Amino acid sequence: MEHAQAVGGRYLVDGLLGHGGMAEVHRARDLRLDRVVAVKVLRPELAADPAYRERFGREARSAAALNHPGIVAVFDSGEGAGPGADLPYIVMEHLRGETLAELVRDGRAPGPEGALLICAEILDALAHAHRSGTVHRDIKPANVMVTDRGVVKVMDFGIARPLDPAAGVTLTGTGMVLGTAEYLSPEQARGRQVDARSDLYSTGCLLYELLTSRPPFRAETPLATVWLHLEEAPAPPSRYVPGLPAAVDALVLTALAKEPDRRFADAASMRAAVGRALRELRQAVPAPGTAAAPTAATPTAAARAVSAAPTLAAAVPAPSPAPSPTPARRRRMPRVALVLLGCAVLAGGGVAIASARGGAAATVPAPDLRGKTLAEARRTLQGAGLHVGRIATGDCAVPVAAGRAVCGQQPVPGAGVTRGGAVALRIPADPAAVR
Repeated sequence: MEHAQAVGGRYLVDGLLGHGGMAEVHRARDLRLDRVVAVKVLRPELAADPAYRERFGREARSAAALNHPGIVAVFDSGEGAGPGADLPYIVMEHLRGETLAELVRDGRAPGPEGALLICAEILDALAHAHRSGTVHRDIKPANVMVTDRGVVKVMDFGIARPLDPAAGVTLTGTGMVLGTAEYLSPEQARGRQVDARSDLYSTGCLLYELLTSRPPFRAETPLATVWLHLEEAPAPPSRYVPGLPAAVDALVLTALAKEPDRRFADAASMRAAVGRALRELRQAVPAPGTAAAPTAATPTAAARAVSAAPTLAAAVPAPSPAPSPTPARRRRMPRVALVLLGCAVLAGGGVAIASARGGAAATVPAPDLRGKTLAEARRTLQGAGLHVGRIATGDCAVPVAAGRAVCGQQPVPGAGVTRGGAVALRIPADPAAVR
């Protein structure tokens, strides 16, 4: 981007702060008010697309309508950036700090207590946005920053939409899915109406990652990850972090319920549950022989922020208990090694990686899973002493009825599989086909 001319005749750009798939963010000086700001500019290759220009403008309008210390402030917007002086731009407050994604990526997650405190701040910001009639729809670690002053800031309202209490929020187009696969709510993935509870699901995914350093669902492709959101129950965070109290597991699993009605009613209710989980965490004493919950190895901006954050009020009323989803099946690691049994192209394609035990392990015939939903296939495999392995996506050679996900498998039906091993599945490429 050219620096010679001030953007909009007012903002003198002096450096690149970062970039993403949609825009670049530059450091600039506001010549009128003599302050440092951040100028977000739509990429030139996207500016000719009306849909991207509308989405970019929506971010400015959505964020500018919100006035909360936990939401990045928008000062101005317009058109006139770039070499041709025709690119749309948004002027925002300039923040110094790190995103939660950077902290997790670098192995500097804030620890369980810090994660809960950060989550409480995010929920405060979302409660304000929801009261103002806006649902974010893309809550994820990369869109939350902890500033050098310890302030948690929710950013990037690029796919936010107005919230209609009667009808929810529809996607940009029929069947169009916007969002990030690891944090996408099931109703977003299905192209259904979305309300504020979708943001709570995404916040649950974010909290899960802060606690365990991994998202609740991740597969080899974004589409396969979406399928896991639709079909798989998440493992409780305490499986990966010994010593976490039951209240933390209950908080996360309630937020990650597949059906919105089984989640918290609103951001305030989830924040109250965060307060209860935090109090239980602080009172917990690790059982003999268990490791204490990990904390950040070195001080970071996030650690400084959460250590200085106020304790959540004990008097916040408790929401009605929400049913927790059934814990995910426990995947058993082989005692000796993982044996690659074979890679074969199925009628619908697919690859199998099965686990085997050393010695003369018993084998069972692979059941016929074709035409079953993922949930049915999983139950069938569990009944046979097996489990679901890799899930591949793509076109199916044989049409499947709506909601009947599995169109191929490896090993093929009847083939011998070591007891405790895995069967890889092939599913259609369209997640909206699953009920």
